[in-house]
Amino acid sequence: MSTKRVLAFHYAWYGAPWGPNGRWQHWNHPYRPGEGVERSAHNPDIILNGRRHIGTALYPMDGVYDSQDPATVRRQIQLAERAGIDGFIISWWGLDHRSNPVVDAFMRQAPADFVTIYYETTYTFPLRDHSRPEALRRIAADMVALLRAHGDKPAWIKVDGRPLMVAYVVHNYTVAEWQEVRRLVREAGLEMFLLGDTYDLDYLEVMDGLHTYNPIWITLRNQDYRQVFAGASQGVHARGKLYAATVCPGFDNSQVSTSPQWLVIPREDGQYYRMSWEAALDSQPDWILVCSFNEWGESSVIEPALEFGERYIQMTHQYARLFKGR
Repeated sequence: MSTKRVLAFHYAWYGAPWGPNGRWQHWNHPYRPGEGVERSAHNPDIILNGRRHIGTALYPMDGVYDSQDPATVRRQIQLAERAGIDGFIISWWGLDHRSNPVVDAFMRQAPADFVTIYYETTYTFPLRDHSRPEALRRIAADMVALLRAHGDKPAWIKVDGRPLMVAYVVHNYTVAEWQEVRRLVREAGLEMFLLGDTYDLDYLEVMDGLHTYNPIWITLRNQDYRQVFAGASQGVHARGKLYAATVCPGFDNSQVSTSPQWLVIPREDGQYYRMSWEAALDSQPDWILVCSFNEWGESSVIEPALEFGERYIQMTHQYARLFKGR
């Protein structure tokens, strides 16, 4: 568990007509341009000044892409390696979702200890609202299916010999409910290292470690990154568990918000990213997570963009070397 890792949240939901998905997906995200304006959708077939009309405030330097395209997978792995990123936490929305074959594609091409999934717990909420026990069985069945399909492959990240599983907004289920999920997974003869998205230390009864997905809530609450990270690190480490601090370059969901209001956290020419990295380093984390590699809709990306080139790849490389003592 002592191995220092830098992992990045990766999004697998992009589709293009010329790619394996065969159509636009996610680039054509719906949005509401402003107060009193009807909800609309981006149309990537429209090209103005060399740019497609896509759902992001930034623009990919390599153009729009299809997440299932093997060439895209190779390019993103190479970029991650250049940035000092040790692996991707791939946003996963179910066995029937288009993110699932992207995991398969990465498993075929990724180096050892490079891939895990971000279990998007929110996708189970409609089922939870109908029957909480059924939702717990769904979560456990999904995790069992993933572990059976990929858990023993070299590319899947292991911690203390156990496949890593990362779960989003775990506080939307109780500690007891997560204990039931783990019981069902163990009943299937499987083990995992479970990293949960919450700073509620009570969840360490069932989680092997804690993280937060996007730390911009610290700014929104007018709190100090260093104090929040240090407090979380101290609390998690006092219980002998793994603490992962999350860094973020900024945020802008103005092009995907379906309400008249949206949120912008300026990048400040890279200063926001530096601040979050330095606060993370000071907290003595076991891992550092990057939010995000390519969440273009929220413009939290470090993947190269026309607006800033490879600046954030280079900054990530520099800070990753500092973190690992190189």
